[in-house]
Amino acid sequence: MNLHRLGLVALCLLLASGVQAAPMPADHVFGVVEAHYRPDMASALGVSWERITFPWEQLQPNGPDDFNTGVIGEGYLGNGRQIVGLIKGVPGWAAESGQFNGVPSGIDLPYDDPNNQFGAFVTRLVSHYSGLGVHHWIILNEPDIRPGEGTVEFAGDVNEYFHVLKTAYLAAHAVDPGAHIQLAGVTWWHDVQVGRAPYVRRLLQVIARDPDAAANNWYFDGVSLHIYFTTSSVFPIVSAHQDILNSFGLGDKQIWLNEFNASPRRDPQTPINAPFNVSLEQQADFIVQASSLALAAGADRMAVYRLYDNEYVPNVSEPWGLVRQDGSTRPAFQAYQRVIQQLGGAGDIQRFSSRSATLITAGYGDATLYLLWSDTFSSGEFLISAGDFGEAQVFDAVGNPQTVPVMADTGEPLLVIPAPGAEKIDRADVVVAGPVRSVILSGGLRPVRFRSENGQVVQLN
Repeated sequence: MNLHRLGLVALCLLLASGVQAAPMPADHVFGVVEAHYRPDMASALGVSWERITFPWEQLQPNGPDDFNTGVIGEGYLGNGRQIVGLIKGVPGWAAESGQFNGVPSGIDLPYDDPNNQFGAFVTRLVSHYSGLGVHHWIILNEPDIRPGEGTVEFAGDVNEYFHVLKTAYLAAHAVDPGAHIQLAGVTWWHDVQVGRAPYVRRLLQVIARDPDAAANNWYFDGVSLHIYFTTSSVFPIVSAHQDILNSFGLGDKQIWLNEFNASPRRDPQTPINAPFNVSLEQQADFIVQASSLALAAGADRMAVYRLYDNEYVPNVSEPWGLVRQDGSTRPAFQAYQRVIQQLGGAGDIQRFSSRSATLITAGYGDATLYLLWSDTFSSGEFLISAGDFGEAQVFDAVGNPQTVPVMADTGEPLLVIPAPGAEKIDRADVVVAGPVRSVILSGGLRPVRFRSENGQVVQLN
């Protein structure tokens, strides 16, 4: 084994290491929802930003004269991570209907009109918290979910959400000119299932009719996406939103995957009987798959929902956390830690896919990372050209290594990496794709093929 090969082994071993304090990246790509419950674990994870909910109904529970800053303690705002505030929860007193999460009163008035309740609230909120370093805001949550389709977090239609967004953008910038405004996170599938056009497209059509939109950055800086469980949906949903932005000449807006995960409902320590009966191992694989696919599709940021199972109730609560309530980590914690270590700062992240398998590659200058998995219930093998070394360390999603020798296969030296098929759970189709395999090899991108169980070989790149 030559010295260059030893260097690559050392890099692989570093990326396979367990929980430890990680340097804080400066690019704010990798985040997590509500790290403040376990800041020590967030530091070990290596995330550089977190999303915190700023609930209007708790900050001003009784009227506009309230401002209960104790809801978001200043202790939440430290630890070196950038804070992104999610504004949600319209109190009944502020809603036209008098109902929680209704349309705010006076929302179609100028943002600084005293009767525009949301404008007054955002002005006060941003004025206070910008002084504490909070400059990024997401305006409401999942407005694409309509009555009869699930939990409704905003009762207004897309036209009323436009007024909410416009009010928030102008009010925030009046007191914090550098404020960054993200659209509410959208789910995509609620529109698809009932045949509606995507929410962001419908919203942009409304914004386009506003004569002052162009002069005000279209009242937003980026879109926010929520994608759960299904590996195959990540790349097309991110790409679809990039296409929507491009179609309005807004291709420079950011795309954030600010909620993603696959709840491990079969965690033996925290089981719950619910559809999408995902295992611990599948959760870990999904974290790697969704992260890498989102980056390959052009996403600017991402955040796992969520870091910690706070207020967990056995057999009732959904086990989302990378960290359980007792402080123990699920395998997905190590998987996301490896994602941050491997893909943070990596260049030229690309996706290559056939109907059977996916390859994600990332450049390190003098080496290339290969992330590989089967997209079907069938197993197969990845064949990587390997003429200059005798073996390689191949890792699973959490960093368990396996030494794989180079074989004289098909008349040439190849690294042959087994690709197990996806586990079939309680759905007819593939939910989480097959187990992830990763390897770092010297030099630039090598040819990679996938050989299916029936012997068919497909060139991936």
